[in-house]
Amino acid sequence: MNRWLRWSWLAIWLSGCTVGPDYVRPNVPAPSKWSEAQPGVREVARQYARWWTSFEDPVLNRLIADATASNLDLQQARERIREARAQRTIAIAAGLPSLSARNNVSRRLNNFSSSTGTAATPFVGGAFGVGDQIIDIFQMGFDAQWEIDLFGGIRRSVEAADANLEAEIENSRMVLVTLLGEVARNYIELRGAQQLIAVTRENLRNQEDTLKLTEVRQTAGLASQLEVAQQASQVATTRSQLPAYQAAEKLAIHALSVLLGKQPGKLTPWLQRPGSIPESTNLAEADLPSELLRRRPDIRRAERQLAAASAQIGVATAELYPKFNLAAFIGLQNTDISDFTALGKAWSMGSTLTTPIFNWGKLQANISSKQAQHEQMLLAYQAVVLNAFKEVEDGLVAYQHEQTRRTSLAEAVEASRLAVALANERYHKGMAAFLDVLVSERSLYQAQASLVESDAAVSAKLVAVYKALGGGWQVE
Repeated sequence: MNRWLRWSWLAIWLSGCTVGPDYVRPNVPAPSKWSEAQPGVREVARQYARWWTSFEDPVLNRLIADATASNLDLQQARERIREARAQRTIAIAAGLPSLSARNNVSRRLNNFSSSTGTAATPFVGGAFGVGDQIIDIFQMGFDAQWEIDLFGGIRRSVEAADANLEAEIENSRMVLVTLLGEVARNYIELRGAQQLIAVTRENLRNQEDTLKLTEVRQTAGLASQLEVAQQASQVATTRSQLPAYQAAEKLAIHALSVLLGKQPGKLTPWLQRPGSIPESTNLAEADLPSELLRRRPDIRRAERQLAAASAQIGVATAELYPKFNLAAFIGLQNTDISDFTALGKAWSMGSTLTTPIFNWGKLQANISSKQAQHEQMLLAYQAVVLNAFKEVEDGLVAYQHEQTRRTSLAEAVEASRLAVALANERYHKGMAAFLDVLVSERSLYQAQASLVESDAAVSAKLVAVYKALGGGWQVE
């Protein structure tokens, strides 16, 4: 008994050893500043958490809140967190003693010779020997098992489970960031389509008025049939744009419905009421690139996956070393299940030490496989970081250049309005051809449609900047 205890304490003392590499977070160099950041742009880093509120649109705020509560992809991500927590519990339990109830019934043949009382051959000439005795043994009690984690294989598996759990948490945050961006983007597309419908209908009414006037002038001999046909063609061309914009409106509503976990078209009565394109009053600029490594959930997830892969090398390495198991039984024993007065105490304890000797290189191959997976995760982590830097740079340059484009388009719309007024006035006075009216009307409509598209693009590209910066998950 004392020897068994000494071996047990030695095993517990050795369990402080842990094989495999200790994880070190990789040091990825980050640029000192963003190359596409324009000087003089106000920093809004503190608004990353609730960036959509900068648009000051109550409908968008409600959509964001409903999507966060009901989106099915986000619910799946949260269930994966629950699964990872359960896997972590399993990994921890593998290193703890286990206790189970055991009820055992066995029948044994004891054979003794009649002269010496010593055990004899049970079969002699096809018959049982002298003094055969069949004994029934009934046992009930508890079995205890404990694998001593001598070389840290179980501890490494717990380390991997911890990292996987944290990776799933970051994955849920990544899903949330993507969800917020998609809701905002589809809402902007919806309002942009509604504004294009409004602009098209306004131009269509003006062009139809011009067509009626031209028909009156043609009846009076002041205009030709060609001018009437040209204006009718322009009216039909403008009218043909409406179905495309109306389809875009419906598609955006359907997309928003699904993002909110509802049937497509469920939000149509609410969202089909026209609204303006949301515009932010803040100009966005990213803070230091090094902050991105701490904020973007996809970077944080990739780093945790790398940590899990590192721990798995230790799990595989521990298979090369001996395993030490302790086992014990304590309970009651009887030879007659109907006689409860003759119950006797029974106990046993023991230990096993198993060591791999020859396995055709399987264990070493498994270690090599885990090392290769770790290298893959390291390269994947570096790729995620580089792509994150690229997305921020792309978002900044696209947002800033779209703002410049929008300014020019606004000027073009004002100039086109003046051109239409002057062309109509000169045509009615007989100082210009009807073609001038057609060209100016077409230019005005194109400029107005382009301005609406640019308004939507400015807001959408601002959303892309916030998404690239990893904003939004901090409010979960």
